[in-house]
Amino acid sequence: MNFSKFLIVPLMAIFLFGAVPGFAADVSELERRIDMLSDELDQVKSSGGSGSGLTHRTSVHGYGEMHVSFDESDPTHIDQHRFVIGVHSELTDWIHLNAEIDFEHAAQELEFEFGYLDFLVDNRYNFRTGVMLMPMGNLNENHEPNLFWTVERPEFHVKIIPSTWQQGGAGVFGTIAEGLNYRVYVVNALQSIGDGTSGQAGYFRDSDGLRKGRQQLNKASAADWAITGRLEYTKISGLNLGFSFYNGDSTHGFIKEDGNVTMLEGDMKYRRGWFDMNASIANIDIDDATALNTFCAGAGRGAGSCRNDIPDNIFGYMVQAGVHLPQLMGWKTSHDVIPFITYEKIRPMDSHVDAALTADSSKNFDLVTLGVSYMPAPKVALKIDYQNYMYDQGATESNEKVNLGVAYMY
Repeated sequence: MNFSKFLIVPLMAIFLFGAVPGFAADVSELERRIDMLSDELDQVKSSGGSGSGLTHRTSVHGYGEMHVSFDESDPTHIDQHRFVIGVHSELTDWIHLNAEIDFEHAAQELEFEFGYLDFLVDNRYNFRTGVMLMPMGNLNENHEPNLFWTVERPEFHVKIIPSTWQQGGAGVFGTIAEGLNYRVYVVNALQSIGDGTSGQAGYFRDSDGLRKGRQQLNKASAADWAITGRLEYTKISGLNLGFSFYNGDSTHGFIKEDGNVTMLEGDMKYRRGWFDMNASIANIDIDDATALNTFCAGAGRGAGSCRNDIPDNIFGYMVQAGVHLPQLMGWKTSHDVIPFITYEKIRPMDSHVDAALTADSSKNFDLVTLGVSYMPAPKVALKIDYQNYMYDQGATESNEKVNLGVAYMY
């Protein structure tokens, strides 16, 4: 047997380690890094494999809802209304990312729900920037379908407050005192009128107020800016009081008039034992309504870019009360059954000063909703409700609907 072959490797190692001091230093650094990696692996094992990296600091959430509507004036309709994927990520211990993408109507429509960064500086003041949900009312920022009892969102939160409503900008938020929280943002403004030749399609109208004036940011104008905010008081047990405001111009330079929009909103939630209720009220003033309608009635501007039925005032309120039946009856169960009643007064054409306005008060209505939400778990709801729409005037005096819904969060 030739033993020289077995001596080559150790002799070479001795030569290299002895003749090249830098190589020894490199090996020492390599050993140090191996020790660090070993420590990190031990941490991963002790934490069940989650580690402490970005993956560990990122979570996925979302919600979805399917509806079936039996409408006396329309064919029965079924729709996978929404499926939402959301992400929350702690990029650092003080910079957090929040984002949601909404796949609507069986994923045939894609909406960017929001995407913003929170810079957490102090409990009293923190900073937020990106595409943000407007702090208007008690549903727009917290609109998951398990958090409201009706199958569809209440009409107040569709035709008065245009939920889900997002704009781009920046702002501050925090806690002023115990139980007193605030948010104030500067954002790109709603768009009341548009010019079809320039691709601007945002506009107000008599049927749902400001709703068409909110735009996805790839289409939104930013010539006008607005300020919006919310104050919440939660110190009293079971009671949540809120006040929201919005003010900004809306014409974005299409005409010399500003079309200033002012929205004031107040709301409350109250729960005591098995009794649960909430109420909201809002008033919206739109300046220069006559000038807006005159512009929209001009040649070459149709319903796809502008409407000449813009009111100068929009108003609405809703009151809702429900009973947590298992708690009332003393049943020992984790399930919840909530029969409820809702009354809404919706006036997207509350008043106008333009004698030539094409719309009338037939778009105003009162709505009574009776229903039940069954929640076998906090993140799952099976809903049914009956709705009776009572219009102020016009060819349709009333309309009845029965809705079924499946809602879930994850």
